[in-house]
Amino acid sequence: MRKRISIIAVCVVVCLAIIFSGVYIFYIRAVNHPLKSNEQTVNIEVTDGDSLYAVLSRLSNKNNLSNLYFIKYYIKKNNLNVAIKPGSYKVLTETSLEKLIKLLQTGGGEKKKITIPEGFTIDDIAKKLDKQGIVTKDKFLEAVKKYSLPSYIKSNKNKRYNLEGFLFPDTYYIEKDDTAEDIIDKMLGRFQEVMSQIANETGITVNEADYEKIINIASIIEEEARGEEDRPLISSVINNRLEKNMKLQIDATVIYAIGHHKDVLLNSDLLIDSPYNVYKYEGLPVGPIANPGKQSIIAALRPNKTDYIYYVWNDKQKKHVFSKDYNKFLKDKKEAGL
Repeated sequence: MRKRISIIAVCVVVCLAIIFSGVYIFYIRAVNHPLKSNEQTVNIEVTDGDSLYAVLSRLSNKNNLSNLYFIKYYIKKNNLNVAIKPGSYKVLTETSLEKLIKLLQTGGGEKKKITIPEGFTIDDIAKKLDKQGIVTKDKFLEAVKKYSLPSYIKSNKNKRYNLEGFLFPDTYYIEKDDTAEDIIDKMLGRFQEVMSQIANETGITVNEADYEKIINIASIIEEEARGEEDRPLISSVINNRLEKNMKLQIDATVIYAIGHHKDVLLNSDLLIDSPYNVYKYEGLPVGPIANPGKQSIIAALRPNKTDYIYYVWNDKQKKHVFSKDYNKFLKDKKEAGL
């Protein structure tokens, strides 16, 4: 009996030793080589207000981190300073955790900060990049046209830009030697991050095949909404009209088709022959008309349940007025002075 107990004890000790050895090996690997990728480098975006843990979690979600648990344990165990600086970092996968943290704390060199507002078009982005001396408008637009499209964007010669809608509006830190293609990479990468965040927050996972439709609707919401409460209501009108096979008849699509902003659209403007003009053609425009922000994308995914099919902006009341009845809509227009 004692011999059997001794054998069991030895086996337990050996098993525990193997387990602890394995754990230690994974721990050392995570500390020495925290990053992983099929490429030689990993792009890391740190925005204002980001914590080190938030950045590490994003890397883990993108499968660019070897082991988040061990890395957090190392940081806590060594009582490391976790304050980091915003910026865009291109880090070699062989970089150790200690060097990675030091890089994020000190910054990666000279960078230019640029904020792209929600609802900016690609033309707007190109002009702002040019104005801030980051890249010329012509070079950026050329890069947009030549860019190899991700799988969720379908090429269509009738679109003004195939990438319209997917260059996510946010604050970016552009390195001195970044090219126009690098900037597009950053913005598309941020778009994919935000889509993952939305899926986690809403519980709605969007198939990549549906990205274009959702971003198309979101871009219209972004251009039409004047306040947060408008977004899910305008989304409901769009969905209700699509379900009834009604023309959307939304001014923002005509303005995009024209190519420049107009405060007041004329009847002749509504007749412009463009695949973006939803006064002339049924369904959604051929592609997104702007680059929408997170809240507009969420509104496109979660429209309010209403029977509204009309809305009009009342400048006196400073709000959109929604209706389901055409006569009520005409009355609302009259009260709005239209």
